[in-house]
Amino acid sequence: MSKIKTDLTNYLGIEKNIDFKSQQNNVFNIISNLYSSKSNPQAMTGWLNLPHDSGMFQEIDNFVSKVKSADQYQHLLVFGIGGSSLGAQALIESLKTNLWNRLSATKRKGYLTVDFIDNLDPVMIRTILSRLKLNKTLFVVISKAGCTIETIIPMLIAKEWTGENFYKQCVFITSKDKGVLSELSQKHSVPVFPIPENVGGRYSVFSPVGLLPAALCGVDLNEIKAGLIEADSLCHLQDIRANIAASIALCAYFSYMASRNIFVLMPYSTCMRRFVDWFIQLWAESTGKNQKGSTPLSAIGATDQHSQLQLFNEGPNDKLISFIKIYKHKRDLTVPDFSGDNQNFRAYAGHKVGQILNIEMDATRRALTENKRPNFTVTLPELNEFYISQLMYILEVATAITGNMLGINPFDQPGVELAKRYTKEALNLNPH
Repeated sequence: MSKIKTDLTNYLGIEKNIDFKSQQNNVFNIISNLYSSKSNPQAMTGWLNLPHDSGMFQEIDNFVSKVKSADQYQHLLVFGIGGSSLGAQALIESLKTNLWNRLSATKRKGYLTVDFIDNLDPVMIRTILSRLKLNKTLFVVISKAGCTIETIIPMLIAKEWTGENFYKQCVFITSKDKGVLSELSQKHSVPVFPIPENVGGRYSVFSPVGLLPAALCGVDLNEIKAGLIEADSLCHLQDIRANIAASIALCAYFSYMASRNIFVLMPYSTCMRRFVDWFIQLWAESTGKNQKGSTPLSAIGATDQHSQLQLFNEGPNDKLISFIKIYKHKRDLTVPDFSGDNQNFRAYAGHKVGQILNIEMDATRRALTENKRPNFTVTLPELNEFYISQLMYILEVATAITGNMLGINPFDQPGVELAKRYTKEALNLNPH
């Protein structure tokens, strides 16, 4: 089976004063410490256990089968914010495209359409609720604390709109036996999928937080699990180049130390837009502390060749750019020969669209390299469950490594908690 590959040529050729080997022992010690701490509830590294949690995968699969066979629901509405939303969105959009809801039930093979309410935007809340058949909607409410304001408020509005059967149509994903959602589940007999206490929100994509909504939209959990097991093995490799997580972390670390404090993730796939949003939260919340950390930036190829590339090539040389290449695009299209209409069309005839997209990516890499802009490339053989799960897990490990190399805790978020406290204080003072 083909493997994910990394090409560091355009990075090492520019950042010539770095030495991966000088950090090799440090990186492997960090990885060892991460894995040895995964059973420690205080370490918040329980996400490293998730690939091996067969019971969790089976429980989710059983629930999805039950939902499908009952044929009660047409729609899925997920309430959650940040790590309680972005992981599922990244999986669904990467694998099903953002046009999933436009497909017929037949083409969706009976799986549900999906919407996410992930902000207190009254226009979006009203629009989503008004377009759904609420009596045919399964509500998934996700909050580890069980009382997240941006989750509970739209849930209460949905309850008002839906009526007395609301809780009968709910599933909660929350902490076990703790918090408001847990209390409601006991009172109204709402099914609950627990979030492990030692798994933080931005690292929770492979817990029920990400897997349950994805599976309800037809994402293959068996392939996800197989990809995670493969990624887990790759992250244990004691070869600094073969260990993709270690390579990415070292590129990010050395670039940051060279004052390149912007980290651009640029997949050549429109389907991966929400994937980049997921990564931005992962990277920003994990590494942005103690006056340290590089700023993650989203770019989509080839779209952003026509917007941000000018800045990347000739603006401040303060960026590390990571390309994500899809080697083989699903159901690729061949450009027809209409050179009879115009001779300029002849150059495109017979090429696959995905092939042209990858040619554009290679041209962009070449231009950046000539302008001494460090970049590296991660190539996925295909954009499917097996490879996307590997990449997400590898990026989680790479983020944790980088945080440790910077001397910060990659698993807390004190800056976020402060804003939450101020919000609650303001609501208590001004309840209306």
